[in-house]
Amino acid sequence: MPNKPTRLSAFMARALPRTIRGRLPLLLALPTCALVVVATVGTITQSSRYGEAGRTRDQVVLVLGAQELVHQLQRERGLTAGLLGGDQSLRSRVDTQRKASDQARTALDRQLAGNSPGVGAARDALAQLDSLATVRGEADSGSVSRAEALAFYTHAITALTDAAFHSGTELVDRQLMDNLATLRKLGDGAEAAALERGTLNGILAAGSFNDRDYRTFITLLGTKGNALAEVPRTATAAQTHALNAALRSQSAVAVARMEQQVLTAHDAKKLPVTPADWWQPATALVDGLHQVQIRVADDSSARAEQLRSDALRQLLLEAVLALLAIAGAAGLALAATRSILRPLHALTEEAHRLADLTLPEAVARVREAQSQADPAELAEGFAGSALAARGDEIANVASALDRVADTALQLAVDQAVVQRNSTESLASLGRRNQELVGRQLGFLSALERAENDPGILANLFELDHLATRMRRNAESLLVLAGERSPRRWADPVPMGDVLRSALGEVDDYRRVLLRHTDRALLDGGAVSEVSHLLAELIENALAASSPETDVELYAQGHGADYLIAVVDHGGGLSEAELATANRRLSGQESFLVGRTQLLGHYVVGRLAVGLGAQVWLAPSPVAGVTASVLLPGRLLSWQADLAAAR
Repeated sequence: MPNKPTRLSAFMARALPRTIRGRLPLLLALPTCALVVVATVGTITQSSRYGEAGRTRDQVVLVLGAQELVHQLQRERGLTAGLLGGDQSLRSRVDTQRKASDQARTALDRQLAGNSPGVGAARDALAQLDSLATVRGEADSGSVSRAEALAFYTHAITALTDAAFHSGTELVDRQLMDNLATLRKLGDGAEAAALERGTLNGILAAGSFNDRDYRTFITLLGTKGNALAEVPRTATAAQTHALNAALRSQSAVAVARMEQQVLTAHDAKKLPVTPADWWQPATALVDGLHQVQIRVADDSSARAEQLRSDALRQLLLEAVLALLAIAGAAGLALAATRSILRPLHALTEEAHRLADLTLPEAVARVREAQSQADPAELAEGFAGSALAARGDEIANVASALDRVADTALQLAVDQAVVQRNSTESLASLGRRNQELVGRQLGFLSALERAENDPGILANLFELDHLATRMRRNAESLLVLAGERSPRRWADPVPMGDVLRSALGEVDDYRRVLLRHTDRALLDGGAVSEVSHLLAELIENALAASSPETDVELYAQGHGADYLIAVVDHGGGLSEAELATANRRLSGQESFLVGRTQLLGHYVVGRLAVGLGAQVWLAPSPVAGVTASVLLPGRLLSWQADLAAAR
């Protein structure tokens, strides 16, 4: 049990991002996500309501289109029933009505091209009218009975009405539900009135009832009355008033009177009402009911549009709140992150300033100071972090950084003092060795002049050569210590002599072939350094190649400058090794961090920097490495100067 918190902490440490910039937003993510989820749920809910309102509006539009076609089919059904009942005076009116029905169907087809609710069911219902042309032809020829024609039209009208009102959309607004229920009851009542108009029109055209017609007529009267009686239960006061106005109109009164007359004389051989008397008021009643339907549909459409607008407004409000929540959380995370990162950035800048300026300046002061300078005085210059006065956790970090900086500064100064003392010791040792070697060379020269024995003289020359190499090593110590060679020539020296002087300072100089030399004069003040530099490169070339191969030396003018190439035929160097060696040869590294076997590279780099020359290594054309030295033109004189010197 005691290990569980530790394991949980370790897991959290691994799971969380490593940076403060990543951790703070993550810690704020939980409350932010909760807020965003609440806003998102509200947005989704309002979006759903907005979609439902839009689908309801589309359904109302579909109901209107379907009811217009139903209205025209109802009229065509009534005229067709009268025509089949024997009233040929309806011929022209039937043709006109058929065109009106076709136009209404075309309009509904265009409306069904979309993807609103109920479209699929409406298309299926319209398929009921595919045989309409056949029924019309049979009605014209009299090959279909009046009952069959009425049944065809009624079946198609019922299917279309059911499809229009069956959208699958779940309504949550009571007013809209009542409007649609009222619209459906009005549709049922109008259909019963229209079917009564058509049925009785056919009966009147035939002149009398048969048993089936009478039962159908009585049923239609009951259906119409029941449907219209249900309307006020869901209709508004204005809608009920409009319905009552339609039912109390002169046409409605005339229809009721003729219905009573027909019922009274139902068993007579000749009914007391003619088709012409009946059709006009019955049609006016159906049209009146249809107008009430249109009014209720308009109310439904207005309500659906209002719900859609309200849902859109609420959706936008929820979306704005969600965005504000996200923006607020992001702003809070950003502010919290900045409040921590800004002082950390300031600490980082102070650390960089310490590393890039304060410590290097302190080291430079040590190098430039006299040997007796006090190291404590040399370490001055670090004022400490300005963030240490904040009084918070950042101040603790700043104070700790100040302590680290003080320690690092003191260590850097101590190291610089050690380096300075080491360099001075090297320089002192180099000067002593150089003095001793110089005396040794002077003594050997005196012995050589006094000796006539060839064998002894050869040995003396060999000792002289060894002493010359020892002098170069002593001068290398001075070069690494930052001092220049004390050997100077007052007059310019031919380049050939400089090259031969360099050969005299290396072992196994017999393997070096001087291939080509352009005649030029080298400034006397640079002769010692150039000879030393070339000797180091030649000795490296001899060491890098096998004893059976030669090292080639080329020296020629290169524009205003002078190029010297030392070519060996050894195993060569890789690209990485060449890059490292060239970095040393350019004087970019300190000899104190390198290997002792590579001190020659550091000596060459120091000499090249002092001369203003460029030295680099590159692969030889066949095998091995070529060391190139480009001496600046300011150190040289050419043919005319050489002739004048002679």
